[in-house]
Amino acid sequence: MNIEIFGGVGEIGGNKIFVNIGDKKFLFDFGLSFSENQKYFSEFLNPRKLNGIIDYLYLGLLPPINKLYRNDLITPFSEVLNSDPYNIITTDENIVDAFFLTHAHLDHYKFVGFLKQNTPIYMNWISNTILEHLINTSKDTLLPEVLNFYESFKMVPKKRQSGNEEIEYKRATKPDFKPSDIKRPIRIMKEGTPSRFKSSQGEINITQFQTDHSIPGACSYIIENDGRSIIYTGDFRRHGFHSEWVDDFIKLAHDANPVSIITEGTRVPSVEIFNKGSYRDDEQSESEVKNKSSTIIKNHPGLILVRCPSRNLDRILLYYSLAKKFNRRFAITPKLFHLIDSFRTKFDDMEESRIKYYYKTYNLPDYSDKNFVVYLPRKGWGKFEAADYREAFQNDIFKIDNYITYKDVKKEPEKYLLYLDYFMLNELIDIDQKPNSTIFLNSTTDPFSEEMNIQEEKLNAWLERFNISKTETIHSSGHCNVDELIDFLQKFDADNIIPIHTEHPETFQEFGLSGKVILPEKGKNILF
Repeated sequence: MNIEIFGGVGEIGGNKIFVNIGDKKFLFDFGLSFSENQKYFSEFLNPRKLNGIIDYLYLGLLPPINKLYRNDLITPFSEVLNSDPYNIITTDENIVDAFFLTHAHLDHYKFVGFLKQNTPIYMNWISNTILEHLINTSKDTLLPEVLNFYESFKMVPKKRQSGNEEIEYKRATKPDFKPSDIKRPIRIMKEGTPSRFKSSQGEINITQFQTDHSIPGACSYIIENDGRSIIYTGDFRRHGFHSEWVDDFIKLAHDANPVSIITEGTRVPSVEIFNKGSYRDDEQSESEVKNKSSTIIKNHPGLILVRCPSRNLDRILLYYSLAKKFNRRFAITPKLFHLIDSFRTKFDDMEESRIKYYYKTYNLPDYSDKNFVVYLPRKGWGKFEAADYREAFQNDIFKIDNYITYKDVKKEPEKYLLYLDYFMLNELIDIDQKPNSTIFLNSTTDPFSEEMNIQEEKLNAWLERFNISKTETIHSSGHCNVDELIDFLQKFDADNIIPIHTEHPETFQEFGLSGKVILPEKGKNILF
């Protein structure tokens, strides 16, 4: 067994982990490094699609690994890519036997679409549902390539020829691709059921287990071979509403004789702060988020605006339940409606026992529930006509007729808990409430980058302009706190601990763990 890590080393996010056993090579996550990306790019400055993968390679956002990337992104640039420092050639040979996704956050899936078309992609149905939702609602041009494959720089014959003998060609667009052209081998995993691979060192079992994080579908993996295993935690926490999932995983992983655990450490501080113990000051659980939010909603008489992570289904359903409890209408965006509707659609295709299980976990609102509505912003001519809402996920709202507009909120503000994020701030002009009558319930993480700080300053300017008070940050991290992480790692009793997804891997050496802490180096082989 050996491990190579090309992302998440000394940074939060950007996980790219190879696990090699015998003649098999498996890739776990292939995500964006937020810190590296923000060095060079911003909202309106992005890598050029016309340059294939060169911009990403040149700036160090992708590792220069041969036989990994799609040929259509290599061949047109062979003069550059075939030579130093990249040495990437066009070939049908694929070094990856299978790719495994832990969850649908950018820092884990962003670059999956760059993998060769025949790379088997393993994920659970929840992550698959979220990625399908994002493809339908996002403008990210790389997203459709995660689940599908649209060959770049492809020329196809024009449907209408000029009549002479020579065939005329045009650049291919999405309608020119047949379903067989774009198909990627997507494999939907069932929790606790191993995917089996035969290797030169015997059978390899890779099993996925549900864990608790700030997005549904997050999972951890156990990779087993010859009585030993490697554990990859992905991102997880133990202070959410589903801590029992993590406890169950600990027991199973401990029994798998782990030779090594690759663990996240997002919230691990510097050695100095750890030894002082001051890292405990900002900790909140999901239960505390619920209690604090409940008090605010109960006691405020006017309009309540709420901002929370748009794919944190637990948090979205929490505010739906609180709106229902205090007889308010939870008004969400069309995108959030599409996310919930995507889950409902998948539930409909399941056997009854599984439907009951997931409804117990995610108690989705019924469309007829008066406490659940969609807030429809003005578009086009501003007349709320279906013709102005061309995206399919918006058009569906007219079919079920459960939407409200700024007029409804303006008329009876005390009846609404309105989801409002940064990109909806101009709705405040239409809603136009009396000064000091509205409160903004801030239920998302504090800004931690220059771009986020700029957005927060603009948000604050809008709130001040309308005399809207903003609550303290009422938010619970999607990542394990330090004390529970130490307890987690001690219970595994793994021979080796490899910290990733952390800015302070050296602090793990202060934890007093029985296993050896290995500080990874990007691209360096770790052999067991």
